[in-house]
Amino acid sequence: MTDPYELFAHKLTHAYRRSGRIFIHGAVIAVTLSGFLLTEVALLPVALWLAFLLATMGYHAYLGRRLTVVDRRAMGGINTRPLTFFAALAGLGWGAAAAFLPVISAHLQLLLILTLTAIAAASLPRMAALPVVHAAFMGGLFVPVLIALISVFGADHWMMLGVLLLIWGGLTDEARRAHADLIEIYSTQQTLEEEAGRDGLTGIANRHSFDVYLEREWRRAQRLQVPISLIMIDVDFFKKYNDRYGHPAGDRCLAAVAKTLAGSLRRASDLVARYGGEEFVVVLFHTPRDDARTVAENLRGAIEALGITHEDTSGGVVSISLGGATAVPGVAGQPGALLRAADDALYEAKAAGRNRVAWAASQPCASEAG
Repeated sequence: MTDPYELFAHKLTHAYRRSGRIFIHGAVIAVTLSGFLLTEVALLPVALWLAFLLATMGYHAYLGRRLTVVDRRAMGGINTRPLTFFAALAGLGWGAAAAFLPVISAHLQLLLILTLTAIAAASLPRMAALPVVHAAFMGGLFVPVLIALISVFGADHWMMLGVLLLIWGGLTDEARRAHADLIEIYSTQQTLEEEAGRDGLTGIANRHSFDVYLEREWRRAQRLQVPISLIMIDVDFFKKYNDRYGHPAGDRCLAAVAKTLAGSLRRASDLVARYGGEEFVVVLFHTPRDDARTVAENLRGAIEALGITHEDTSGGVVSISLGGATAVPGVAGQPGALLRAADDALYEAKAAGRNRVAWAASQPCASEAG
């Protein structure tokens, strides 16, 4: 299933990843157009128009660029109304040039209209990713042009107005199609990435997905200075289970354990992955030690409650041992330290009799989190 937050992040990145370069290109075009206008228009109105355009265009580019560096998991909470508003202002910055139409010659009128139409067309490939933002920009640009054309030429010149409306409508329709294509492309890409990151036997995340996820969440916890917890899980005496019941039964057991672990986690941000063989791992972002231990105990109880027969354990059913660690990452900390601490705690749980939870007291290269 496509993650809407991830999809929105892709679309935002598509629209604003080159915003600095696009601003420079737009500024060059605006300055060049100003030079032509100065041959027939006084300096002050041209300078005021150029300053307004550069300010609105620049802040729109800055705001979009700033949003692209926001943590992707926070995308669902972003208010896009300021972005839409400043997109409309940026469009209005270009459209305001139409105010010069009544006072310039015919050849400059043609140049101005062609330039504004080209700006509208150039915005399509990237801004179509955000339909509301694109519509605001196009409205800000075209509405002043239409008003100026009516005031200069009158309604009698309906063909010129009709052509401009057709261009506007065509660009809007093409933006809608481009947006649909982008959604399909990104959805397909996300689906392929999810399939590549899934363990074939259990259907949960694989080792590679875990490595990528832990690195990302560690950096996020480091940046926000919040606790992150990690739980290493081992199915007790699994080799004996395979020897007694056979490998097909062992595969079914692992699949059932993985499904139960995944179903026992309450937050969408929590990750359970197959670490290798009969080992699993759980990552809990922004989760202090006591809460993480409670999660670990719930996982242990859920697996025991499955009641999968295992005559080589003391309880007669499949059970798991869990080792956990919690830390608020320090500046120089690395996620490997958290992983090693959880693995050491898992060893303690197994040495103490299995089917239990053990927790690391502290983590190297990280501040302890309670």
